Amino acid sequence: MRMRSVVATALLLLPAVSSAQRVPIPNGRGPARPAPLPPQPPAVARELSYVRLPVSVESYPMVSRFETIGFSENGITSWTSFGMGTRADLRVTRLVSATLDMTSSVFGGPAQTQTVEIGTRLRPERNERRLYPFADVRMGYVHSYDGYFRPYDLADPYVGMSAGVGSRYSQGVGVVGGVGMEYALTRTLSLTASASTMRARMTTYRFTGAQPSSDRYRLTSYRYIAGLRFNPVRYLARQQGAR
Repeated sequence: MRMRSVVATALLLLPAVSSAQRVPIPNGRGPARPAPLPPQPPAVARELSYVRLPVSVESYPMVSRFETIGFSENGITSWTSFGMGTRADLRVTRLVSATLDMTSSVFGGPAQTQTVEIGTRLRPERNERRLYPFADVRMGYVHSYDGYFRPYDLADPYVGMSAGVGSRYSQGVGVVGGVGMEYALTRTLSLTASASTMRARMTTYRFTGAQPSSDRYRLTSYRYIAGLRFNPVRYLARQQGAR
């Protein structure tokens, strides 16, 4: 009786064991493909079609406060001038740009001052935000020119040689550092505002009659800038059938 029970149980389990050991036969259809992504909204697709170029140009008016030691014979040690500047910006990495600045301060002071400055700007890459801080570090060549009147010196026996109208030009190398903010107006235009300091060691050459002379002095300039920056973009045509 016990043997019959064992045989009956084995016969019942035999189909389950055989189905578990059966090797599945591929049907030839391969793995299932994922469903296609839905089309992007038109506004998002248009924004992704614009690529920002690494080059930008900026033009800015500026107010400069000059302070000097040893510049003038008549007691002038500081003055304020108004001028203009132009900057070319080439983005090298996501955070670093190479810059070239040319400035000219010609109104409101006893001297006309021009600079050519090469340096770098640290600034985050443009995204959906509107406000971007930045920092500037540059080195530059400084040129200054002015005319002046030297009065008679009664204590000088050579009175005729010490009086008259003279001219003077100066040149030197300086270091510029500053910080500022950029506010995006449109896709290509931004407003900028910054404050910077320039320190230079100048060599000056004077010409009064037949007595040329040279001297050295230190120049410090505090500059306040408000500019308009233009950064072009390129439109990439989307593929046919894209929505």
